[in-house]
Amino acid sequence: MASDLRSHLAANAGLLLRVPKPVRREHLSALIVQARRPVLFERIEDSPGWRVCDLLFRDRAAQAGVLGTSPDKVTEVLGARLALPPRPTRTVAAPAHFETGREAGAFDLRDLPIFRHGARDPLPALIVMNVCRAPDGGPANFSFTRMTPFEAGKATMLIGSSPHQRAILAQWEARGEPMPMACVVGTHPAYEIMASYSVPGHLAEFGELDLVGNLLGETVEVMDCRTVPLQVPAHAEVVIEGHVLPGVRRDDGPGPSQALYYLPGVSCQPVFEASFLQARPEPILRQHDTLTYSDHQPLISLPHEALMLTRLRAAGHDVLDVFYVPWGGTLACVVQMVPQTGGEARDLLASVLDVHWPNCRLAIAVDADVDIGSPEDLVWSLATRVDPERDLVMVSGAKGHPIDPTARQTGSDPRDVVTNKWAIDATRPPVADPAGRAMFERTEPPGAGEVTLEDYL
Repeated sequence: MASDLRSHLAANAGLLLRVPKPVRREHLSALIVQARRPVLFERIEDSPGWRVCDLLFRDRAAQAGVLGTSPDKVTEVLGARLALPPRPTRTVAAPAHFETGREAGAFDLRDLPIFRHGARDPLPALIVMNVCRAPDGGPANFSFTRMTPFEAGKATMLIGSSPHQRAILAQWEARGEPMPMACVVGTHPAYEIMASYSVPGHLAEFGELDLVGNLLGETVEVMDCRTVPLQVPAHAEVVIEGHVLPGVRRDDGPGPSQALYYLPGVSCQPVFEASFLQARPEPILRQHDTLTYSDHQPLISLPHEALMLTRLRAAGHDVLDVFYVPWGGTLACVVQMVPQTGGEARDLLASVLDVHWPNCRLAIAVDADVDIGSPEDLVWSLATRVDPERDLVMVSGAKGHPIDPTARQTGSDPRDVVTNKWAIDATRPPVADPAGRAMFERTEPPGAGEVTLEDYL
């Protein structure tokens, strides 16, 4: 049986928080923030038959459930699977539950159980995985974006956040033709990892869908759309087909970024016109709340964490994990390592700040005895192992990211910004200095790691 969202939720039932009471749409964002683990709202007021789920990547435990591994192996396993050769998809007939659908005029996108993520959002919106392809063919591009319906069948589409989709749209607009697009909601979350991944140049002839199978360990099944020449995952919960209108723009946003600010603010974005909608019975609207420490931060960081781990290990560093801490809004990256020689951590941190993905403006190195996912451990290591004069490095005038409120715009494009970056070495002295390293050995109680309190309860 092909993996889908429902099979994933069933396999991870122990992690899932089920909410059986009816929930108002306008309360979904606030409740998702409080859940702090994968959550399924089983009844939505004014949306009978619909369910909403979120936080499938909230922490390493949830991510391990997606990849079928343990929390301490998430980045290592993901990095290894991303390095595998592409696995071609298999085209299948549409499942029986997709035999019927609704044409344009028979549905209203605003009737989906969508909601405002931030209190200042102008309209309710939903996050979709959208699929498009260049006019001359080639691999399909698969990306995440925000869709904001403003009419029954029309919505702004935040394509501006995806350089690949901007380039594809420009090709269609140069021909004066609408760009076919399919918007997918509710797949096995492994698809979401690939939708957040930039396929490297040597795999340019393949699309993200050709790489999903390696994350699942199975061949991905796709089906033909009804009204556009595209293929989508055959076991999705919802598929919305349509076209992006050429040359048409409309104000979009503001919406909260992963740094929890309304930046870069209102932007002029393309308009999507829906032509066909189909959904499974009792559909699950998989959403990505864009507020406090939700999937918005870890999901877009996870592929980069895996690639960074592989890169740093290939350079000879003893790195245990890489973590773009969600409470850093994807602007802070923590590397857990065992420094072997003096200066190694500083060299490693410089490499982290220089990585192609430009979000990181704060890089921190911590030692093996620090829980990389614990804010308490992180503050402890900063407070007890850092000499600011020796262990703090500043980089001025570096390339920044528009979600960074401290960045300074240098051109007309909101992406042309510079910022100041910093790195902190919070590791113990290196292995080459055993006496110095021993001085910073953490005090633990007798029997630590041998007994657990739960065994006595």
